[in-house]
Amino acid sequence: MGAIELLSPARDLAVGKAAIDNGADAVYIGAPAFGARRAAANSLRDIAELVEYAHRYYCRVFITFNTILYDNELPEAERLLRELYRIGVDALIVQDMGILRMDLPPFCLHASTQMHNYDMERIRFLDRLGFQRIVLARELSLEQIRDIRREVKAELEVFVHGALCVSLSGQCYLSQHLFGRSANRGECAQPCRMKWSVRDADGKVLVDDRYILSLKDLNLSAHLNDLVQAGVDSFKIEGRLKDAGYVANVTNYYAELLNGLPGVERVSSGRAITIFLSDPERSFNRGSSSYFFAGRQPGLVNPDTPKSMGKPIGTALQAKGNRLRVEAAEPLHNGDGLCYFLRGELRGIRVNNVQDGWLVCNETLDIQPGTRLFRNYDHDFVRQLEKGKSLRKIGIRMEASAEGGHLRLDVQDEDGNRAQVISGDAFPPAGNPSQRERLCAQLMKCGDTPYFCSGVDYREGETLFVPAAAANALRRKLLEKLDRVRAANRPVLSPMVENPGIPYPLPVDWRLNVSNRKAADFYRDHGVASPVPAFELKPAPGVHELMRTRYCILYELGRCRRDHKNADIRFPLYLCNAKHAFPLGFDCKECFMCILDKE
Repeated sequence: MGAIELLSPARDLAVGKAAIDNGADAVYIGAPAFGARRAAANSLRDIAELVEYAHRYYCRVFITFNTILYDNELPEAERLLRELYRIGVDALIVQDMGILRMDLPPFCLHASTQMHNYDMERIRFLDRLGFQRIVLARELSLEQIRDIRREVKAELEVFVHGALCVSLSGQCYLSQHLFGRSANRGECAQPCRMKWSVRDADGKVLVDDRYILSLKDLNLSAHLNDLVQAGVDSFKIEGRLKDAGYVANVTNYYAELLNGLPGVERVSSGRAITIFLSDPERSFNRGSSSYFFAGRQPGLVNPDTPKSMGKPIGTALQAKGNRLRVEAAEPLHNGDGLCYFLRGELRGIRVNNVQDGWLVCNETLDIQPGTRLFRNYDHDFVRQLEKGKSLRKIGIRMEASAEGGHLRLDVQDEDGNRAQVISGDAFPPAGNPSQRERLCAQLMKCGDTPYFCSGVDYREGETLFVPAAAANALRRKLLEKLDRVRAANRPVLSPMVENPGIPYPLPVDWRLNVSNRKAADFYRDHGVASPVPAFELKPAPGVHELMRTRYCILYELGRCRRDHKNADIRFPLYLCNAKHAFPLGFDCKECFMCILDKE
């Protein structure tokens, strides 16, 4: 078992630092352009600062360069990638194979989940091609992940927490079809979070105006050891639009879980020092599931709302005007945000203050006794996150000794890096034996450096009288030297070397997402005679799958065709709203559902 990586999202520089301070081994962040979250772009200057900060802890910075590119964007993309290499990013997460035909510096490349890394043949192709890491599809089960691990040499990255796309990643064209906003271009309008109805061919309504495609969030925190034993290398938290509080909380939670597993080593240095108790339910969440990790399960969507409901907190007992009495599982505080369902719609209220067992809220209440309440904004917890900034410290131990009146200091960090300094000045012998303990205590004070000293061993021999200022200066010089040694010894990821003799093994259509000439050249080089243009360029004639998903509406409704005759409905079924009616297809042999574009 090799060292593992906890990979966290970074919306921006501040969020990236918060992830590192709370235990991430790596962060992924968007560049100024060409990332799958267009709203999470960052300047090169901020990325450079994040790289410098991360590298001091042997953490890594990955760039999400995972959109498909158009021909007119290729020169700009190539220039940007050269700048990213110059500032020292550790790897690129890519979707567009055209990148492999650019004249680029020697990058480490990760195959984004947007490449649709679900089928074994596709994953095996990427592995043999030379990608150092493959980001696996979220829909895979533990058994499938084990099978993949046996077949491929590349590192495997698995999502363990955060929002889920209902479609197979890289295979959703519904947003492009409806709004001209491509999910493969970082512009998804999230039609899956909209209300839809489902009716049969005779107009019978099976689902009426519900969020039937809005998946709950993923939470695999109970299965981390299974993933470690299966050989997963990187544990990924989703959330590149999330704020620093969310990322700090969730990262800290998973870091502590991983640290508690037997035999697990991490790829980075240092441990987080925090004053809050992490709890993902206290941050944004839509409820959670393990998705398909342990097999197909019902209850994958929350049909009532796509919004964060937070943590269940209790039930309403009585409402008078803007006052509410609650049977609560936890104490409620001034500034908390609560939500509840009223006639099928999610409503939110704010607690202005708590008085004598009553909650005084910001509006007149229409809540019946027995209504379930959720806390979707925990004011005290948010304040803890904001005020109690986590610190990350690298463990070191020092050794002090006297050499002809000079003080010699040796240090070794937790990664085995060593440094040594000897004072230029000679110091007189100490008149009091307690000076040894005082000096050791002084040397241990690492202040605002990235280091935490677990102890100073003073070798047998003469005890010197070293003024505090001199000890501080010598320690500072020692740690600066250790910084340089650590930088020189920092592990660097190897660049990808493409294997040119690997034929592409699967059928070819628009779902290869070939949107530029370089991507077409790549596939021709690997045996594809006629690459089909991407859906975003020009949809080919015929019926298209706008979405392919392992989530199945029939299964969710208790109507799986494998064990339910569905004699009371007539197929095909349609996904409908006021403007559209999309036929639904069901591949029951392979257990997939698809949304088709012929209305």
